[in-house]
Amino acid sequence: MSSPDYDRQALAREAELDAVRLATEDALRTDPRYQPFFAGYTPASVESFIQHYARHKVRCLDRGPDMVKFRLHQVIEYQEDAYDRLFDVQRKKLFDLQVRWRAGEITLPGIQTYQQFAEWQRDAFIHRCPFLPPITRAEYELYRAWLASDACQEFGNSQGNYRDENQWQHYNNMRAGWARQQPDAPTPEADPWQEYQDYPAWFTYYDAHCGAPAGYPFRSHLNRRGALQDHYMELARVEKHAAQPPRPPHVPDPRPRLMEYHSVPDAFEDAPDRYLTEDEWHFAEFTRRFDADPETLLAYRRAMLRVFNSNYNQVLNLTNQNLELLEDARGPWPVPAHADWQQGIFAAAAHLHSELLLAALPAVFDDYEFRIQTGLQPASPDQYRAYHDAHDGKPEENPAEECAIMPYLEKGILRGRELAGEARDFEY
Repeated sequence: MSSPDYDRQALAREAELDAVRLATEDALRTDPRYQPFFAGYTPASVESFIQHYARHKVRCLDRGPDMVKFRLHQVIEYQEDAYDRLFDVQRKKLFDLQVRWRAGEITLPGIQTYQQFAEWQRDAFIHRCPFLPPITRAEYELYRAWLASDACQEFGNSQGNYRDENQWQHYNNMRAGWARQQPDAPTPEADPWQEYQDYPAWFTYYDAHCGAPAGYPFRSHLNRRGALQDHYMELARVEKHAAQPPRPPHVPDPRPRLMEYHSVPDAFEDAPDRYLTEDEWHFAEFTRRFDADPETLLAYRRAMLRVFNSNYNQVLNLTNQNLELLEDARGPWPVPAHADWQQGIFAAAAHLHSELLLAALPAVFDDYEFRIQTGLQPASPDQYRAYHDAHDGKPEENPAEECAIMPYLEKGILRGRELAGEARDFEY
């Protein structure tokens, strides 16, 4: 839902543009300067041109500035992408600080909870994090080597290539993903709400080249502070829950319902090891065995999947995106042979993307290094973009305020400490 201020501004802008349109039409009809241009044309075509010109002029004035920024974005998009990725170095260093903070090895100014690391990693703040040293030339060279290595598969447009801004500090999810791969892995039923995340490939590459201890980070470093924080929050939660009045007993509604939904019993609940599924293979196998005209039915199914299946549509969209990316090639660009031509397009686009990104990286690091050496504040990854969302006159966010401990966590941890018979502070 739009705000009243936004609606008023939109109406005012619409009225302003409409006035420009009417004034333009009137000038074109009456100003003698334009009459020689219109001489020799039929009056009806002149009037049609006047209306068209006025409408198009207003549209250019309204949307043109944003389109200019968008075109600039298209021209320098690889520099923008390279600059954003450059801060993967800082995101890894921030994660390493989180590991050491959780283990109780270090304290950091203003950090009382592990959730604050996720706040500091945001594009608006990562470049201004006070406890992260600047990116060094050696770190830049290591990151560039990672991008050029076969270990990096983050190029082009594919279903598995999605850079989530918030992925880099999800310690608990990464630890859970690591734990379930161990020989003594906990059963999934231990925490049905737990999410799992792979340890980022860039982190693994960095660890291997920077002398990280064996089993880093989850086996080599304890999660002492993180576990204690969760323990204190749980004590406070249990107390709060116990203080709440019991819920009234549920009274079923005697009125008949318009539609009743009944769960279907699982007919294969007792099957020892095989399950009949709704996938493509089982459908095709059953059709070929029992349908009177199986090939026709399967052809119809393939046609339907092409139109309605979201996975197929996603692949088609990704193929088009990769074809657009290949248009950035200057001259011929090889497409590797593949049994699936779309996968060949994906591979060619990924190779081109990596080459263009690697070519753009030196210039953006030189700009970053120049700013550091001259005492200038590096631009944030978002502000570096030509086509980023404006603040609309709002003051710039204050990292110290935005990344401070959240009130509910402060209250819960301190109360949990008190319930545990400990001091009401964050010295644990």
